[in-house]
This record gives sequence, structure tokens and C-alpha cells, in this order.
Amino acid sequence: MAAMVRDFDWQRPASFLQVAMAAAFKPKQFFSQMDNRGDLITPFVFLVLVHLFPTVAALITGVSLQAAGMGMLVRLLTDLIFIGLVYTVGHHLMRSPLNMGGFFRICAYALGIKLVAVMLPFLGGYQAALMLLVYLYVMLLLFFGLRYAAGLSFLMAVGCVMISVVGITLLMSLWGSFTVQQAPPA
Repeated sequence: MAAMVRDFDWQRPASFLQVAMAAAFKPKQFFSQMDNRGDLITPFVFLVLVHLFPTVAALITGVSLQAAGMGMLVRLLTDLIFIGLVYTVGHHLMRSPLNMGGFFRICAYALGIKLVAVMLPFLGGYQAALMLLVYLYVMLLLFFGLRYAAGLSFLMAVGCVMISVVGITLLMSLWGSFTVQQAPPA
């Protein structure tokens, strides 16, 4: 039996799918032995790739380059804000000794399941249901990551996930409440 991959290596692109699959389908094993070396570029490249593939799929289905690119940037920014929330809650509130790079890795690899979004442009009316399931699964993967890689207890891992989800939901609600006012046509 082959050893489980420990980390994504952006210089070895084949490791991308290996990490995404290991985190998604064997989360306890993967996060228990995950490499927490702490750099930020590795999980950032992984997260960009997670968002790049669905963007390419959207372009194939006829979405404009500008709309697809803007959508990717908004999703990436939202995920980065969420990762910042998880780090803040996990490191400062729950007192995990793991550094920002370790939390970034946990979150990025948990978000790897969002590769399923590649199928969204082809699903029609089932897009919202699939994404709801994906986000619920991301929360479960995040729990495993916080529990086994960050060393949080069961309750602290659940609390970190819930506080972070509520925080990003409130921030997105606040962000969505702002409207752009346009001047009336002359």
C-alpha cells in the first residue's frame, strides 16, 4: 500500500489531486499526518487551483471572461477572509499553538472538495443544492483538520468551525447589504 501524501507540492502538480482526494476521502488519516511546515505560498497556490478549475469550466459553458474572472476573485477573497477567521478563532480564542501557515493549510485542503464546483455549470437547477452539500462537507473536513492537525479538542474544533461560519455569514450579509447608487440618466 502506498503512503498517503503529506502535503501539496506546487512544483509537482500531480500532488494537487492526491492532496484533494486524501483530504476529502480520508480526512482523519490525512490531517493526522499532514505536514505543518508553515509556509503560506503552498496552501495559497492550492487554493488558487481549487478556484481555477471551476472558472475554466464556466468559461467553457459560455460565461464571459470578465464575469468568470470576477467570480473567481470574489470566491478566493471570501475563502481568504474565512481562513483568517478560522485562524483568529483557532489560534487566539481556542489557543491552538499552530501558526498561520498551519491553519491556512488545514483550511485550503478542506476547501479542496470545492473542486466539485467544476460540474456546476453543467447541472442547471441543481447547483444550489450541490453547493450546500459541498459547504456542509467543507465544515466536516475543517472539523477533522482542526481536531487532528491543530490539536483542538472535539468541542473546541466544533466551536471554531461554528464561530467562523457564523462570522463569515455575518460578513457576507453585511457585504451584500451595501448597494451601489448610480446617478439617474441625464
